[in-house]
Amino acid sequence: MGAFQGGLTYRQYRVNQHLPPQWQKKVQEGLSRHLAKEIDPSGDDERSVGWCNAHFALDTSISLEQCLYNEYVVIGVRIDTLVVPKRLLAVYCEREERRAMQELKKEVLSRYERAEIRDKVEETLRKKVLPTIKTAEVVWNWETGYVRFFSTSKGLNEEFVELFEESFGLTLTPEYAYTVAHDPSLGLSTELLKSLDTAEPTAFVDQDTLIDTLRGEL
Repeated sequence: MGAFQGGLTYRQYRVNQHLPPQWQKKVQEGLSRHLAKEIDPSGDDERSVGWCNAHFALDTSISLEQCLYNEYVVIGVRIDTLVVPKRLLAVYCEREERRAMQELKKEVLSRYERAEIRDKVEETLRKKVLPTIKTAEVVWNWETGYVRFFSTSKGLNEEFVELFEESFGLTLTPEYAYTVAHDPSLGLSTELLKSLDTAEPTAFVDQDTLIDTLRGEL
């Protein structure tokens, strides 16, 4: 679910650098350079990732002023995908191949002829197929440096981190128990931090109990 409704599901990151005094200008420039863009159907791109309004995905004319809520920057990540479904492409290719065989009076087309037909059919269908749009919200506390990305998808998180770092020239560290423990404000000893490197995972429920529980839910 997103940042504005339903259950709060997110992954948290920490910005590794302090923001410069004129950080607002830097962030605005980063947003402007990487706004979400519609995919050109006549091109070859299948995927597009960029920033958008967190409340309305089709609004890409955003400014930092619109995204500021006290100490928070709230923006959206929009991922557009334009791919012709394989089954749809196959059906239309078959129709064009049959038509070509009749015109050329051939029983079998060459590999080159079939590839040429496929390219032309795909180019035509790309102009008719609507792209799919996925969005996820980003809540960035610019005072503390913590960033929450409201998606747990591994692929989307990877794309978000790449987009964030390219846009703002800042690097992110994912927040896990290990990284949190290394926060200097917690004051953990050096010996304790070193012991985390060799720590083994612990199961709080034995295997038999877990299996019985899962079976009871089926």
